[in-house]
Amino acid sequence: MNMTFSQALKVFLTAEAHGYAGQFAAEQATPEKGKQVYLNTLAVVAVQTYLKCLDIQTAIHQGDCWHPGSRAIFDVADLVLPNIGKVECRPVFPGEKELLLPPEAIDNRIGYIAVQFEEDLNQVQILGFVSARNIDGFQDSIPLTQIKSLDALIEEIDWCQKWVNLRRWFEGFFPAEWQSLQSLSTSTRTRSLRVSNDSISQSPTDDLSISCGKIINWGSGVNEQATELAVKLTDKFEEEIDICVRLSTTNKIPFLPAGLRVQILDESGNSCMEAEAREADDWIQLEFGCKPQEQFTVEMSLNEQIIRENFVV
Repeated sequence: MNMTFSQALKVFLTAEAHGYAGQFAAEQATPEKGKQVYLNTLAVVAVQTYLKCLDIQTAIHQGDCWHPGSRAIFDVADLVLPNIGKVECRPVFPGEKELLLPPEAIDNRIGYIAVQFEEDLNQVQILGFVSARNIDGFQDSIPLTQIKSLDALIEEIDWCQKWVNLRRWFEGFFPAEWQSLQSLSTSTRTRSLRVSNDSISQSPTDDLSISCGKIINWGSGVNEQATELAVKLTDKFEEEIDICVRLSTTNKIPFLPAGLRVQILDESGNSCMEAEAREADDWIQLEFGCKPQEQFTVEMSLNEQIIRENFVV
């Protein structure tokens, strides 16, 4: 996209948007902070309005910018996309050539949307989007020449829905089909969670750990067999995150189907490790480590059926 931003989208700001902005601004300690909050709020509402037109679900009240304490302390303009992540809606002013990123707006974002203001605050232009995957995590600004069209936002949402971002689990963002192991065990009574010293189970340590799971069905009709795929992440605040992948039985079957196989594939699709269920196995698992931004696939297979789950750290 060039600096003329010919594909920029104009969004009109309603009295309701200004009402929220004025209310939040009035809470601030200084006029300067009040102006910052006012414009941040308008930017977020403008992006929400645009996404609503595209039938993209948002949860504006879950953002830090909607929390009185957070917006008073931090320079935030975040908009939550449920089960996907946050986009940061940064104001851009006339004459600026960069999208400024406050430190608090750099982490935990899937990307950044540039919202250009003019003197007339009745409308803004949404200039475009840049994915957080395409910038350096230490950047404090993005040249406007790097801003892509709004199609890039749709592509990013599609990518996020195909790839499970494991780091977002620590932030409370989970794909709809994934559940906490406690919730999953309540609904399916999985046998694996009752194994003593189970490495998938939560245990008190100094490390940051989280586990989630989903049901994987094999076969169909009367021959259908349900198993549980569980993934545990342990962040020891080192270079890699420890990952444990387990397939286990549910209350519907006492043992895993013999020959059920699980493999870990790297970014190139090469198999790095595998495990296969034998007679009377009720779980199999693989453990490994990944660095930030690494991608891998869990490939499960039984007879002719193959199921893949894609992950990025």
